[in-house]
Parts: sequence; C-alpha cells; structure tokens
Amino acid sequence: MNDPNQSNQIIPGESRNIRETEIQIQPSNAPIAPSPAERTPQIVYVSKSRGSCSTLLLGGLGCGFILVVALAVLMVTGGVSISNLLNSFQLGNILNSASSLVATANVPPRAQVDQSQAILVNVQPLGQLVSVSSQLAQADIRVGVAQGVLNACGFSATYVSQGAVEAGIDLTQISAEDVSYNSVTNTYTLTLPYPQLTSCRIDYIRQYERSFTTCNVDWDEARLLANYSSLLSFRDQSLEGGILERAAAEARLVLGNFVQIATDASVNIVFDPPIESSLTASCNPDTPRGWQLDANTGQWVKVAN
Repeated sequence: MNDPNQSNQIIPGESRNIRETEIQIQPSNAPIAPSPAERTPQIVYVSKSRGSCSTLLLGGLGCGFILVVALAVLMVTGGVSISNLLNSFQLGNILNSASSLVATANVPPRAQVDQSQAILVNVQPLGQLVSVSSQLAQADIRVGVAQGVLNACGFSATYVSQGAVEAGIDLTQISAEDVSYNSVTNTYTLTLPYPQLTSCRIDYIRQYERSFTTCNVDWDEARLLANYSSLLSFRDQSLEGGILERAAAEARLVLGNFVQIATDASVNIVFDPPIESSLTASCNPDTPRGWQLDANTGQWVKVAN
C-alpha cells in the first residue's frame, strides 16, 4: 500500500540500487518539551597544605596553649594545685640525687699509695740520661803558628773535622726531697737538675791545605791545635743552638711517661736553675801544653814550659 506521504527515490550505485524513503511527519497539537537548561559549571577550590617550620611552630604553640588551659582548669576546679606541682618537681630532684648517691656508693674505692721512694729507687740507677746528641762538621779550620825571629818560620794549615756533642741529666743527683706526691690531685712532682753537656768529642779531622816553609816544623802539633779549636767551636755552636733546652724537653717527656706508667698518676717535671760553669772535662779541655793563643793576631805561639 502506497502512502502519499512517502516518496520513493532510486539512487544509482556502482553495483546496487539503494531505495531512499522520505517520511513526512504531519504537524500535530502535541506539547513540545522544553530544551534542557544549560548547567553552569561549578568551580571547586582545593587547598594543599605543605608542612613547614611555621606550621610546626604554630602547632607546638597550640599544644602548649591547650596544656596551659588544661592545667588552669584543673587548678580552678580543685583537681591540682601549684604546691602539688612544685612538690612533684622537688620529689623528682630528690629521686635523682638519691640515684646518684647510690651509683657513687656502688663504685669500689680506689686506694692512692705514695710511691715516691719507689720512683727514686727506679730512677737513680739510670745514671747519666743522655737525651740529645748533635752531630757537627766544620771545614776551613785554619791554624796559624808563629815561630822564629820576626815569624820567619811561621806556618799555617787548614783542616776539616767532624764530631758530636751530647747533653743530658745526671739522675744520680736526685734525692728523696726531689720527689713529692699530692694525694688530692694524685700528682707526682719530680725536680731534676738542669741538663748539661755530657760529652764533646772529635771523631774525624784531616788536613787538606798547608803553607810553604823551609823551616823544620811539627805538623802534628798543628793538628792538635786544630783539634782543640774545632772542639771548642762545636761546643759553642751547640749551646747557642739550644741543645740544653732540647735536652730538658726530651727528659720531661721520657721521665714523665716512665713515672706515669709506673704509678698511674699525673706527673709534673720541673728543673733546678742552670749552673753556668757546669761543663764536663770533655767539653772544657785544657789548652795544649806549651802553646798559647795570641788574641791580637789569632796565631798560636810556643811558650816556654
């Protein structure tokens, strides 16, 4: 059955025909539904909190404020009083003091014995304590000898030498009065004689230059004079270089450690004032026999015995 409202239309295709049907709707009096109202988008703000020092500080102040308010409420309602709080703090201090006393009481007592005599007995046998040894060498040691009428047979020679100077302390001079003990500080005080030169020697000397002379001269005598001059030079150089001060520092270290290990106590090492004329025989040799040094010319002169 054909509807007058329908029209058929054939659309040609490549391999088939498509029938298109057009439907016409007659207007009617039915009510038309209103179009949906447009929805207004809502903006929602989301705040992200970040932890910071200010946040922690405010939180701490808030907690502290709450604690203060709680204590105030308790005091107002009669739950707690200021005197009770103070008494609780005092009780805590008392308990801490009591625990400290108990801990101290549990420490075994330690006896302190004066070992001054034992120190003296162990130190004295050490004898001469050599703490510093200096090796020295010197060249161009010139020895001039004046002899004959108008120094007609005078001669000179040049030497090189090597030697050593040692310094230390004579521990045999220590007496019982030089060792004292303080039981309060558990400290030993040891008074030592000031260091001195203990040895001066020439290990090697050689002549490497001499003057020309036609006279009969004794070159061995010149060598003895060079040995004497070199020894005095080494001694004076060592004293000026502070060998005694270095010997005192070494002796303080060695004896201090020795006494501390033996007694398990603190040690204080002090020294007597230095003695200016304290020189051993090896460091203060006699002038070669039969010779005298002329201070004006710097030459050695043979003198009659």
